[in-house]
Amino acid sequence: MILRNKPVLPSENKTSVRVAVTLPVEETYLYLVPRDLEPSAQVGCRVEVPFGKRKVTGYILEHEAPAGDKDLKEIGRVLDPEPLFHRSLVPFFRWMSEYYLYPLGRLIQSALPGGLNVHAYRSARLTAKGEDALRFLPGRSEERKLLIWVREHPGKRAPSSLDRLHAFEKKGWLVLEQRITKRRGGPLIKRFVRAREDVALRDLTEQDPRSLRAKDEMAFLEAVFSSQGILSEELSSRFANGAYLVRKWLKKGILEAYQTSVLRDPAGNVLLPSPPPKELYAQQREALGVITKQLARGTFSAFLLHGITGSGKTEVYYQAIRQAMELGRQAILLVPEIALAVYMEGILRSRFGDRLAVYHSGLSEGERYDQWMKMARGEVPLVIGARSALFAPFPNLGLVIVDEEHDPAYKQEEGARYQARDAAVMRGKLADAPVLLGSGTPSVQSYYNASRERYTLIRMPDRIEQRPLPEVQVIDMKDFSSEGKEEEILSPALREALDAAMTSGKQAILFLNRRGFHRVHLCRTCGKPVRCPNCEVSLIYHLRENRLACHYCGFHCLPQTLCPACGREGLRSYGFGTERLEAELKDLYPRLRAARMDRDSIRRKGHTFELLRKFTRREIDVLVGTQMVTKGYDFPDVTLVGVIGADFSLGFPDFRAAERTFQILSQVAGRAGRGEDTGRVIIQTFYPEHYAVTAARDHDYPTFFQKEIELREQLGYPPFSSLACLRLQGNHKRKTEDMARRIAEQMIQVTGSWPKRGKDLQVLGPVEAPLSKLKGKYRWQIFIRSKGPNLLHVFLKRVGETLKRGLRGSGVSLTIDIDPYQML
Repeated sequence: MILRNKPVLPSENKTSVRVAVTLPVEETYLYLVPRDLEPSAQVGCRVEVPFGKRKVTGYILEHEAPAGDKDLKEIGRVLDPEPLFHRSLVPFFRWMSEYYLYPLGRLIQSALPGGLNVHAYRSARLTAKGEDALRFLPGRSEERKLLIWVREHPGKRAPSSLDRLHAFEKKGWLVLEQRITKRRGGPLIKRFVRAREDVALRDLTEQDPRSLRAKDEMAFLEAVFSSQGILSEELSSRFANGAYLVRKWLKKGILEAYQTSVLRDPAGNVLLPSPPPKELYAQQREALGVITKQLARGTFSAFLLHGITGSGKTEVYYQAIRQAMELGRQAILLVPEIALAVYMEGILRSRFGDRLAVYHSGLSEGERYDQWMKMARGEVPLVIGARSALFAPFPNLGLVIVDEEHDPAYKQEEGARYQARDAAVMRGKLADAPVLLGSGTPSVQSYYNASRERYTLIRMPDRIEQRPLPEVQVIDMKDFSSEGKEEEILSPALREALDAAMTSGKQAILFLNRRGFHRVHLCRTCGKPVRCPNCEVSLIYHLRENRLACHYCGFHCLPQTLCPACGREGLRSYGFGTERLEAELKDLYPRLRAARMDRDSIRRKGHTFELLRKFTRREIDVLVGTQMVTKGYDFPDVTLVGVIGADFSLGFPDFRAAERTFQILSQVAGRAGRGEDTGRVIIQTFYPEHYAVTAARDHDYPTFFQKEIELREQLGYPPFSSLACLRLQGNHKRKTEDMARRIAEQMIQVTGSWPKRGKDLQVLGPVEAPLSKLKGKYRWQIFIRSKGPNLLHVFLKRVGETLKRGLRGSGVSLTIDIDPYQML
């Protein structure tokens, strides 16, 4: 691409850099580096560069010799004093961009701490001609209102559409200007004071003892002189007259003030420390032996650690990380959710101390910046975090661990729609580092790869100390449902088991993967539910806030008495969620200490940690929750797990529905019986004979895998094919549908024009999405199925530019999701 605005002739003595700009473009661009910026223009730094008539942010990927036949623009500014990532991370960024079909600059921007990102916007400045226009424009005209707003808000983001502003600019009323937002994240700067090096406290008190007349003045000076530097705000909190004393002794020249950056503490408190065991069990030693051999070689290999719940996988992770550290290399430990990151941090910080970073979206922007820079500077050899920790800027990566590798939370569902587990394997391959995928219920894809020897399978089939697996009882809820009868929440068997657990002083977990109090409000006259005006879903009733809410767009309203569809009275509530389950428990057991763990109950930062700590300390008897409670926590006093609705996930329009059901049931069942007492699990379901339920009941992963893989092969679903989902959404239902049909026809024509390769591609759809309207947008989907990922990418790149051109100005947007996990 040739950029001709203010060209700078390349010189043999000048350097140039390859830059990925934060725009929806696939290409990267070459820019010259001015002499004064050469020392700071390093790979991994952000730069401000001209792009057309705009200034945008970009990332330096590499240094190149200037192309002799091109006129290159110069970079304007280097925005960082030090690199944000190492050059070794660039190949991984490039692979991610190419595989998931997402612009490289935007991908890097999403990987970095959010507070570092800056965005361009348009502002308007009123001209003298615009001031004159204000004198003759009608007092209530829209033009006058807009010009007054511009005059009163200099430098602010313009409030109107660009078309209107351009029209005003042509009239000479205002000037449009490009501005860039300031970054929100950065180092936390604090003010310190310290004693001058050439001054001794003894000399000071002997020479002028009369100067120490203020209250606590001697104690104040002792505190300052005994430290290398002390926070000004700490002195103000310790001494009532601390601010006065600081000013006094600064003025005398005895103390000096300075500013420096300090680290925010994202960890706070951690859960109870977990000391390492005196010795490993045989299966742990065998698993670790296989992994450490590969670590010593310093080459890539992918391992699937299939260890049942309670088999001691976490200890294997710790020992492998320690081995990588001893070899002078760095490690990434991924967990599927923030709550589990907090839990895992508690275990590993008690052993590694401050030699680790924590990185996830639950931290503030400043905390994420601090943790990121600790990694980029090489100050810590380990990071624990959710999927975003995959991008940790480690230059010498030696080990990647993905705990609970089966968990669907590893799939990013917005922006760059990557699968962190699959991307972790590629990160390890590019860094020559072993990758360890661990799970008690491996994903069908990973187990299939292990069966084909693409991954090395490591089995840990026994619980530590040979503890027995919990006894699982399946309850057919059809026996407790009848016409006109209120829906049963707790079966008699589950209530009896709860009685026994509470009598014996043990703890219980009740799992229900539905939030809220009532699930739907139905009209008894017309039979229609109360729906969200923005989404094609029913509103959920929440008792605590006394409101109906949408779990997708956040819309909420007060409970209604009249049906919105027919206008008659007679709305009735049906169904139940975690909030109602918690309320029913407290009604049945008034003295029971119950708590709820779902997205509604742990919104406040740190609440997850508080809840887990209370449960660990046995300050809570029963923990009610959604999928959050199914993760890899170890609570020795939990002897009962109740699954309230085992088959809710079976009804999803998704070929992975059975796999997810088996995994959820097995994982939550694995929370029981991890201590000295045998555990018991009660599963309530309307489909007790489904193979996912029976396999979970029997703790039989091989049987489940065999039935599932045979079904996938018959239907041609992954891992026997590669899949992509094209999602179209727009404000108008008919336009969105027409565009979806037009795109599908174009793609079918392309496959038909490929006589050989076209037979290995299928265009499925278009179809209206199961959630046909979401956040005010109408949604349609087209699925592309291919025999392999290479052919799928060739096809999508072939049709991609045509699709983009066809969508311009249509009001319909397109998202391409490679390896989709969300079919709704």
